Formats: sequence, C-alpha cells, structure tokens
Amino acid sequence: MLESLLKNHPLILAECAVAERLRRLPGVELHPTLFNTPLIYGPEDARDAMTSIYLEYVETAGHAGLPLLLTAPTWRLDASRIAEAGVPASINTDAVAFLTSLRDHLPPGRVPIAVGALVGPKGDCYRPDLAPDADEAENFHTPQIRELAATPADFLLAQTLPSVDEALGLARAMADTDKPCLISFCTGTDGRVLDGTPLPEAIRRLDDALPRPPAGYFVNCTHPRFLLEAYVPGELDRLVGIQANGSSRDVTALDGAAATEADSVDTWADSMAQLHDRHQVPILGGCCGTSLGHLGALAGIAR
Repeated sequence: MLESLLKNHPLILAECAVAERLRRLPGVELHPTLFNTPLIYGPEDARDAMTSIYLEYVETAGHAGLPLLLTAPTWRLDASRIAEAGVPASINTDAVAFLTSLRDHLPPGRVPIAVGALVGPKGDCYRPDLAPDADEAENFHTPQIRELAATPADFLLAQTLPSVDEALGLARAMADTDKPCLISFCTGTDGRVLDGTPLPEAIRRLDDALPRPPAGYFVNCTHPRFLLEAYVPGELDRLVGIQANGSSRDVTALDGAAATEADSVDTWADSMAQLHDRHQVPILGGCCGTSLGHLGALAGIAR
C-alpha cells in the first residue's frame, strides 16, 4: 500500500502530534517510559481522547481528499522497557491492532489510510553520542521489528534517529522482513543528522549498504526551514516525508519544554509547501508542537 501511495499521489498527509497533545489534556497521564501506548488499554476517557485525535486527522484528510499515514504508538517499545513497565508482553501487537481496527471500522468510501508501526532509537533521540553502532542496533531492534512485521501494519517506520550508524542497524533488521520500511532522521538547524552527517550522505550510506533499501527517507522533530536553507533541489531525491516541529527553535532546546512552543501555523505551512514544491517531498505531517490546525494547513496546500 505504501509504495502505491507514493507512486500515485503527489501529496500525502501524515499525522501530527498525538502523545504531546494528550500530555496537555487535563486528566490524561502518560506513562513515564511508554508514553501514550498503555492508553490503548484504558482508562476509557484517556483511550477515547487518543482515538478522537486520530479521528480528527482522518476527518481532515477525508475533507481534503488526500491519503493519510497514521502510525501505531509503538515507539521505543523494546522488550526491556515493556518488562520494566509491567504491561502486557503483547503491547506492540495490541497497539497495531488498536489502530488498524480503528481504520478498518471507518465508513466505506474513505480516502486511503496506511497504518504504520513505529520503532524508536535505543537511547535519547537527541544524543547521537549515546547511540549504538550498527551491529548493536541491529541486535537490539530485531526482536521488536520482527514482532511488528508479523502484524497487519502496512509499513514500518524507524523514527527520530540521531545517528546514521543506529539507522543502518535498524534498516538491516527491517530489510529482513517483508514490510516496506521508512527511515526517519532527527536533524538539527544545519539540516544535518544530529551526528553531523549531511542528510544526502546519510541516505547514500544506507542505500549503498542495504540489500533492500528503504522505500524512502523521512526527517522528523525538525523544522522545514532548516532543510530549505541547507540543500538545493536534487540533493534530497530520496526524501519522501517530513513530520516537522511547529517551532523553528533548535530541537535540543525544545526537549523537555514545559509548554508547547510553535511558530505561526501559516508561516510553518508556507515552509512545508516550499519543501514540497522545491524538493518534491510528497508526505507532509507534524511532530512536536503541531496539532489539528497544522494538518488542516497542510491539506490546504492541495487546493
């Protein structure tokens, strides 16, 4: 499904923030290490709030007549974190089932919706110095990736990766499954992966090293302006998506902020439209500091 969407649709929407929006709601408490994932089991009010956020994104895409990518909340759900949290061992599979069931019970005639399964970095997504090397990353991430590959998820997405080495190990594990995969780097104000590697070089390194390269590459937890200032057309041919922060501040400065920070939605959306036009990036969505208004602004690019 993912490959078909990329082939046939020049503009595809991706979800904006979910966990961060839930964090700001009164009465909703996120898990200290698994964030919003345990909410698939309840309490009912919190689960309903999460469902409503996903459905808002579905409705926005439907009104615009645009395909949509949603991702199950499986980010950083490795075996050790699951065991320490005391949640069901099946939580990865259950999280995918939660979202695919939501999608599959929508009324007929909806726009195409692809459901992905997330994988996150082993450590701090803003600390490339703490990231594992490729071999360690492959060994660490393989169990979760194999579990997710056995679910009905349409694709796998490794997200918020601060290091090319860890991305390579993750991509090796994903290449050993039958699911299409996407690799998403966390980039800084200079447009480079946080380990200092220029984004085009990072993409080439993975493409050259893998027997089955990813379907494409993303960036997330960054601002579109940073890429616009760093690269000229033709340098980002394999970049198929961005889930951008609402703020143009350095992502490391935003980490742990007590309140949501965001630039004006119009300014943000204009930069996203420029990235879409100049670098032919088809998938546009949001990350930290984004909400329903941001997705609505992205939907307006098609009009």
